[in-house]
Amino acid sequence: MFVSRPIVSRLLQQTVRRYHGGEHFKPPSMDELPVPSGSWQAQYDANQRRYNAVLLFGVAFTVGSIIAAKASGLVYLNYYPPKSID
Repeated sequence: MFVSRPIVSRLLQQTVRRYHGGEHFKPPSMDELPVPSGSWQAQYDANQRRYNAVLLFGVAFTVGSIIAAKASGLVYLNYYPPKSID
């Protein structure tokens, strides 16, 4: 009984939020932000090349997966109405 008392009282105790950084806290300033360097257009073009390559790979992988599933007979894509039962 005595061992569980500190644990239970600790769980029921209200916590206090302290929104300060201590005595050595220095508020952030604009001087700490990174300084841009290089051409933004060159970086933009490089990013777009990479994004387009990922997009093309995703489309090719999806189409390849659908073709493989269709060829294996796992899926029926309902291209046309089913044949008559008669």
